[in-house]
Amino acid sequence: MEPKIYEKEAMIIAGVSGSGDETGKVWGDYMKLEKLNPLKNTVEEVGYEVRTYPGGVGPGYIHIGMNVTDTSVPPEYKCLSIPASLYAEFLIFPARGYGSSNEEMDTWLSDNTDKYTQRYLNGNPYGIEVYDERFKGNDDPESIVGMLIPIEIVKE
Repeated sequence: MEPKIYEKEAMIIAGVSGSGDETGKVWGDYMKLEKLNPLKNTVEEVGYEVRTYPGGVGPGYIHIGMNVTDTSVPPEYKCLSIPASLYAEFLIFPARGYGSSNEEMDTWLSDNTDKYTQRYLNGNPYGIEVYDERFKGNDDPESIVGMLIPIEIVKE
């Protein structure tokens, strides 16, 4: 799989954080919060799931929410700043499982170490799942989630 490579501006993701092994619970907490106290300064109608992997292993941490114009959000929300970056976008097909593209991503990253290195957030590797109009639910075989891996070009 050859990912799409593109630049994305800095983002502020307002939402809810939790352990990477409790993804369903964190999504549930976010959905409840969004229903009770909706964000009023969203940039777009796209959901983001930012996954960080301290030490590169284990379930890591997740932050689920939406991109907002600034940190003027209700106090129940936590804001996570994501720097502008170059990204490699891989496609995840939820009906096949959220880990369905992991091997392809790992292979591409390792095969392209002469061209790209992975960027870190607060000293940890991370990736961003994008829930936009391509996402049609976990069981729909046509459903797609974009997986953004932040990269930088290797300088010669």
